[in-house]
Amino acid sequence: MDEKNVVLQTVEMISQLMGRLESQAFDLEGFSDITMNQMHYLETIGELDSPTFGDLAEGLGVTPPSVSGIVKKLIRTGYLNKEQSQDDGRVYYLHLTDKGIRFNQLHGEVHQVLARRITENLNPDEIKILAVLLAKITEPDE
Repeated sequence: MDEKNVVLQTVEMISQLMGRLESQAFDLEGFSDITMNQMHYLETIGELDSPTFGDLAEGLGVTPPSVSGIVKKLIRTGYLNKEQSQDDGRVYYLHLTDKGIRFNQLHGEVHQVLARRITENLNPDEIKILAVLLAKITEPDE
C-alpha cells in the first residue's frame, strides 16, 4: 500500500474515532440533539465571546441571514440566548447558556482525549515531529 493510501486510511480512522468519542460523550451528557453544523456554531460563538449575528457570520464565513435559522434552533433548545444591544435596538448579542458552555467544555474534553489517544504510544521526539507535521498541514493557504 502506498503512503497516500496509508494517510487516507489514517485520516478516516481518526475521523471515525472522533465521531465515536463525541457520540458517546454527548449521549452520556444528554447532548444528542446537536448536529455537526450546530456544534461548529457553538464553538465559534464561544471563541468570539458574545458576538452579534454579523460577527458570527463573519467568523463562520457565511452570510448573516444564513445564521438565523441555526441560531434560532440553538436558542429554542437552550444552548444560546440573545440580548438586545442597549445602544442599537437592531443589534443582538449571542451568549452561550450554561448548557452551551457545558457542551463546549465537553467538546474540548473529547478533543483532549483524542490527542491523548494519538500521542500515548509516541516518545517525546515523535510527538515533536508529529506536531511539526500537523502544523504544516493545517497552516492556512496563502
